Amino acid sequence: MGKLVHVTWQRHRSFVATTNEGHVAAMDGGPDGLAMSPSTLLLAALGGCVSTTVIGVLEKKRQQVTHFQVDVTGEQMPDWPKAYTHIHLTYKVRGKNIDPDAVARAIELAETKYCTVSASLNVPISHSIEITEETRKEPAAQPA
Repeated sequence: MGKLVHVTWQRHRSFVATTNEGHVAAMDGGPDGLAMSPSTLLLAALGGCVSTTVIGVLEKKRQQVTHFQVDVTGEQMPDWPKAYTHIHLTYKVRGKNIDPDAVARAIELAETKYCTVSASLNVPISHSIEITEETRKEPAAQPA
């Protein structure tokens, strides 16, 4: 059996999506802007999907990640249906002694093998990677 999501109208152009497990996501396709638009939620779904795999692979590779973020940018057609024409993911990884090859491999696995969302999209997807070494400032010495 496939996945099932109930999308229920709230008011105006606001809707709530609910899964059988009870998870909820709000959407707003109108000018009220009370929640993410469905098309923005698609970008969020892509970012969340690749992120779970990337973090999982980096944990298995014993990378000391202290911060992880994916910025997802979508370029859309100017006219309706305003389909995405290109999506770019910027992976931002901070930690101690992060191996760039491990990050690149984790991203490759996420984007090409394990992410259901990216596999379901027929849109060119590109990415860039920013790795930052974690630096901890030592406390200033107190005068004696």
